Amino acid sequence: MSLVIPCSIWTPVRPILALFGLVMGLVTLLPLPAHALQQRAIGEVVVPSGETREDVSTAFGDVTVRGEVEDDVEAGRGNVLVDGRVGGDVKSAVGDITVRDPVGGDVKSAVGDVRVYSTVEGDIDVGNGNVFLGTEARVDGDVECVNGSVLGNTEAVQGSVMAGMASNSNHDGGDSDDGSGILGFFGWLLLTLVFAACTVLLSVLAPGTMSSVARSLERSPGRSLLFGVISIPVAVVLCAVLAISVVGIPVLILLAPAYLAFLFFGALVAAFFVGRKILLATGRYRGGNALAAVVGAVAVSATSLVPFVGDLVIYGLALLGAGATIVALMNRRRPRLDYEPYETYAETGRR
Repeated sequence: MSLVIPCSIWTPVRPILALFGLVMGLVTLLPLPAHALQQRAIGEVVVPSGETREDVSTAFGDVTVRGEVEDDVEAGRGNVLVDGRVGGDVKSAVGDITVRDPVGGDVKSAVGDVRVYSTVEGDIDVGNGNVFLGTEARVDGDVECVNGSVLGNTEAVQGSVMAGMASNSNHDGGDSDDGSGILGFFGWLLLTLVFAACTVLLSVLAPGTMSSVARSLERSPGRSLLFGVISIPVAVVLCAVLAISVVGIPVLILLAPAYLAFLFFGALVAAFFVGRKILLATGRYRGGNALAAVVGAVAVSATSLVPFVGDLVIYGLALLGAGATIVALMNRRRPRLDYEPYETYAETGRR
């Protein structure tokens, strides 16, 4: 008896992890000089008919396989067309995958659709996107979609079919009742509690920093979002620059977790900011920073329950908080306020 844990239990942090996965993809996909023929940092990769490659990958660009690839095919940002035999896995962080010839491993897409017209010997795993199975398709493993649908010839799936927040009916029409929906809820609840705990801890240990960044977010929301969005291509360019020399590779490996921590801090700040606004709107500002952190974390986590739109909201909030952090660092002097800040309301309420 196997325990099936749907990917949806990671919903509260999936958007942030998706960004992390994209940056980590750059780390793993950016080439070393010895593998220049198989791997590229930027640009399209094509395996011509009649040629065989050990593995193929690119950070930014499409991948077209018309010959044969013995191991894996990976794309960080780009579409993948399999028109020749692939012995390993086919993966894309952001992009569509089309399979017209057999794949010996799994097919995975974090964001993008997967179309299958041949045999996939492993599983198909899609984060945000749909899976379409043609009449000649065959999937020996399972098909799983977090935010999407399984369309077409579902009889081609030899394993189980799972889509949405919980496991759907399997391919032969039987109802699934493995308790994964309950498991998904408790998984979401657990991650929400962890997210709230991190927000509270940061608001208690560094209240000045949190308040300063929150004020920057309130005063300059457009500027904060702009800086947050700009941080993504800046991180990508840094990855590309560091990958040029072997000396920069150790720094490159540290860049991805550092950027993840930066985005996670941005999400915490955004949750704290949302909590403060909710408390001020309801007149319950006396609770102080800790209560604002809890309320904001729960509110932000709750948005993740809305398919697709919830992910975009969390993406935006994480980038908004990260950008506000940059703005606060640029404005080292404490900004002059034309209104009473949240702390004034809270202090007045305690008296």
